[in-house]
Amino acid sequence: MLPFPHSFFRPTIGSLALVIFVVGLRAEEPANKICPLMTEDEAVAEAKVAYQGKDIYFCCSPCVKQFKRDPDYYVALFQEMKSVPAVQEVKVPDGIELLEQRFCPFSTKRLVGPSSPSTDYKGVKVYFSKPGHLRTWNADPDGYAKEAVANGLLPQLKGKI
Repeated sequence: MLPFPHSFFRPTIGSLALVIFVVGLRAEEPANKICPLMTEDEAVAEAKVAYQGKDIYFCCSPCVKQFKRDPDYYVALFQEMKSVPAVQEVKVPDGIELLEQRFCPFSTKRLVGPSSPSTDYKGVKVYFSKPGHLRTWNADPDGYAKEAVANGLLPQLKGKI
């Protein structure tokens, strides 16, 4: 006999199924815990995008928008960086060329892509994580370029300044 003295406390198949169902309703856990674009921020279930049936989680809607501008590019980049296990084995279209520059010159934690704000500096394209960083750059491009190259953030300028 079960240790329940009254019949209305006895577990039934229906009550066990209800418990399993309710436990299954808990908040969705992002598979990748860190945003793959703003690599210092925690990913959240509300900022999710599916790519070839695989879920990628971001920290916010601006990161989702950035990803959606160049999804194939970013998945190829995530594969190289091994930052999103869910897409590690998916096939991206041939011909995706990754930029030599990975991060914004103002942050070692914010990725850039081909549709990111950019400027030409001494004949070389420099990408930024947001328009405000481009405006900041324009105030002192030589100073910011030297600092970013010294920090390893602008490999395309190494040896050119």
